[in-house]
Amino acid sequence: MKAFGFEKYGSPSVFEEFNLTQPTPEKGRVIVKTQAFAMNPFDSKLRQGKISFKNAPQLPFVPGSDVAGTVVDAAPDVTEFKIGDSVMGRVVRGAYSEFVSVPHLKLIAKPKELSFAEAAGIPSAGVTAYDVLKGAVHLENVTSILVLGASGAVGSMIVQIAKAMGLFVAATASLKNADFVNQLGADLFISSDQVMQRNFLDHAPVDVLINATPTEFTEKNGYRWLKPEGQLVSLNGFSKEFKVQFETQSITDFNDATYHQNKKALVYLTELIMHNQLHASIAQTFPFSLEGVVQGQTLLDDHHKPGKIVVSKELN
Repeated sequence: MKAFGFEKYGSPSVFEEFNLTQPTPEKGRVIVKTQAFAMNPFDSKLRQGKISFKNAPQLPFVPGSDVAGTVVDAAPDVTEFKIGDSVMGRVVRGAYSEFVSVPHLKLIAKPKELSFAEAAGIPSAGVTAYDVLKGAVHLENVTSILVLGASGAVGSMIVQIAKAMGLFVAATASLKNADFVNQLGADLFISSDQVMQRNFLDHAPVDVLINATPTEFTEKNGYRWLKPEGQLVSLNGFSKEFKVQFETQSITDFNDATYHQNKKALVYLTELIMHNQLHASIAQTFPFSLEGVVQGQTLLDDHHKPGKIVVSKELN
């Protein structure tokens, strides 16, 4: 089968087309014929060799964690999917392939409302957002949240899920992405040059502050907008200089927590999609080819407009 990966670290041009053996279904797994896969920032870090040694991939390596396609085979113990089903799911690696072996607990039927390209953009970002709000955050008495990095893949999902939960959502992003964040349903958009709205939060701090930016959290990120008894969750850790202001605050480094809510999350996400409460935002779609992968990785390395980068056979 055709797969796209790399044998050395470097720029997008290190990607090659491999001819690999098509996987067969092991216990609890489903073989999906790929129609589309999404690219994530983590894929770029892997390609550039920026992952710590213990987590560094063995070369050659085929990346990719988000896939959408059709079921072509399944292990005998898997009964919820049949051949021909349209599905979407997530894997640890290997989604940049014609066929992908997916654990059935990380797979769900694709909502008919979504194209394969849109569906491929949902699983990893959506499950992470769900795990933040339904796992890391203690929701009792929570009525308001502030999402830092709301235009990113995970941040945009957090905004939409929080709105579906009925929460007041304040959201930060660069000013150029204001329209995008507002379309997600944010109640209050904040950028660095909107002083009045920043002052509003000084007088009405939030219950939960979520750092969904690609960088570690620092006190300059808007810590003063969190209630003394509030909860702070950072998806990318904390700076060494960070200090807790109030002992009553709950501080969570999402990297240190594992919630294992894949199936539950995917069921919840598809329900929101079918009720028009969650949308997949696609920045750009590329053809299922080596050239398409290189172009997608090049865009991934740039500060592209909001939305997922997807490689899809729908363009072939």
